[in-house]
Amino acid sequence: MSTSRAVAISIYNRSFRLEEMLNGVLSTVPNETDIFVVDDGSTEEHSKFMLGLIQQKFPDVRYYRGPNMGVGANKTRCLYLMKNHHFSCILEDDLIPQDKNWFETYEAAATLMDVHHFCRIQDKEIPETMPGFTEYMKQTMNATPIYASSPRGDLTFITRKVITTVGGMNPAFQGVGYAHGEWSGRVARAGLISHPLHWVDIAEARDKFKQVGDTEGGRWDDDKVEIKKQMQYNKRVARGLAKSKKLYCPLRLV
Repeated sequence: MSTSRAVAISIYNRSFRLEEMLNGVLSTVPNETDIFVVDDGSTEEHSKFMLGLIQQKFPDVRYYRGPNMGVGANKTRCLYLMKNHHFSCILEDDLIPQDKNWFETYEAAATLMDVHHFCRIQDKEIPETMPGFTEYMKQTMNATPIYASSPRGDLTFITRKVITTVGGMNPAFQGVGYAHGEWSGRVARAGLISHPLHWVDIAEARDKFKQVGDTEGGRWDDDKVEIKKQMQYNKRVARGLAKSKKLYCPLRLV
């Protein structure tokens, strides 16, 4: 670790998006930010392309490739690599920052509203059922809170306290689905989300990202039948873990 801030890009077989993502990240984050590209065992063709691109055009970016274990396990790799940074962000490979200073906005929000921020760019609605809280956020932060209707992890902004307290995604999940939601539930149970709407994104109203769609390319097109099986399996796992009081899952870099 050389800085107190980090961004980790979780990627799988979307090498054609990496250059645009890195340009978006590097042009918008604070100058002293560690950048990791975390490859979930992409095919050799994609991995070679990513490594070559980083070596040629982005020499300060760190590339890590592990065996293909699924999106949850790959996010755990991201958390492991960022475990000593004070402010960190996991970006999935379909979300590209466009506005400079978005990172500082999340940093300020994390300081004000405890330490965990969950973002889902799609599937959101203004929380009209809580007008008092909405008005408070408008006055104090010049931002309208947006409620995320589903626990997804396109962008996850965290502090070191979150990683230290809850660790990584539960290794019981395999492949795609449910791991991030269960992890976020542990964050909530640990008391690290202090605002009344657990899945609220304080900063997003002022942020702009390019969302290229999470069902375009990558693991989703490799084997739709297998993906469906993984989702069904992980749904059963999530049900089994729902009553668990366990908070911390060890961080493993594999």
